[in-house]
Amino acid sequence: MNDAIVFERITKIYEGRQIAVADISFRLPANSTIGLLGANGSGKSTILRLALGLITPSAGSIQVFGQRMHPGARTIRQRVGFLADDPAFPKDLTAISYLRFVGQCFGLGREELKARLGTLLRAVGLMDDAGRKIGTFSTGMKTRLGVAASLMNDPELLVWDEPTAGLDPISRRQTLELLETFRGKKTVILSSHILGDIDRVCDRLLVLNQGQLLFDGPRVDLENLLPESVLEIRVSGGVGRFRAAVRARLGWTDLGRDEDRMRIELNGHDSVGNVVSSLLALAKETETVVDGINSTGRRLEDAYLKLITEDEFRGFLRASK
Repeated sequence: MNDAIVFERITKIYEGRQIAVADISFRLPANSTIGLLGANGSGKSTILRLALGLITPSAGSIQVFGQRMHPGARTIRQRVGFLADDPAFPKDLTAISYLRFVGQCFGLGREELKARLGTLLRAVGLMDDAGRKIGTFSTGMKTRLGVAASLMNDPELLVWDEPTAGLDPISRRQTLELLETFRGKKTVILSSHILGDIDRVCDRLLVLNQGQLLFDGPRVDLENLLPESVLEIRVSGGVGRFRAAVRARLGWTDLGRDEDRMRIELNGHDSVGNVVSSLLALAKETETVVDGINSTGRRLEDAYLKLITEDEFRGFLRASK
C-alpha cells in the first residue's frame, strides 16, 4: 500500500525555543482513516500544520503523495481539504456564495460547481439555510459549512480538526456517517477529543504527549495493550482518597480520571472475586461508599489513558532523578 504522508524525524521548535514536536517519524497509508489523539499542547496542531505545509519543520522532511511538502507546494494543496477547529468565515456572505467562491478558487467549472454545491449542502444539512448570511449561523452550522468547504475540491486527503465540536447529536451522527463513506476511498486525518468518534471511524491512531509520539499503528493494537477485562468501581462522595489508597496499598492504577468511579485492569492471574474482596475491604477502611462494581471489556478510552498515564509517570521518574 502506498503512503499518503511520510514524516521523517520531524522536529519543530517555535520562537523562544519551545519544542512542539521532537524527532517524530511515521507513515500514513493511503485511503486509511487516522485518529490523532493527545491533550491540548501535545503537538497535534503542529502535526496538522506541518502536514498541510502551513509551517516548515525545524528538522526532518515531510512527503505528501510522494512529493516534498512545504509552504509553496500549491499542486499538493489542490488535492487536500482542511477543516480548522474554529473556522473563520466572512459574516456578510451567504453559505452558498462562500462555497461557490471556494469552488471557483479550485477551478471548478460551472456545471461541476453547481453539482458539488447541491450535493454538499444536502450532505451537511444546510440546503434550507444556503441563502442565509454566515454571520447568523450557530457554531455547529459554521462547523458543517466548514465540512462542506473542505470537500469542494473532492480531495484525496482530508484533514479535519474537531469536526464534531459544537454539533447537536443529529448533526454529529450525520458527520460521522459522512466520514464512514470515505473509508477506503480517501485518506483522512481526524483530530478529536471525542474518543467515541475516533473509535467509530478510525482504523489507525497516532497518540501524542508533550511533543512525543507514543503510539503509531492500528487502533486494535492500542486496545490490545489492555487485558480483556476491566473492573469498574462506582463510588459516592469522591474517589480521590480511595484511588490513592488502591494505588499505594494494592498497586493498581486507575485507568480513568472520573470523580465518581475507578477503572482497574485485571491481569490474567487476578481472580475477580479476590480483587473485589480487596477493594471492598479498602473501601471500608477509607470510609468510601461503593455504589457498584462490574466487569467491562476493552475500551479505547482506557487504553489511551493507560498510555498517557504511563508516559507521564516515566517523565516524573526522569525528573526526580
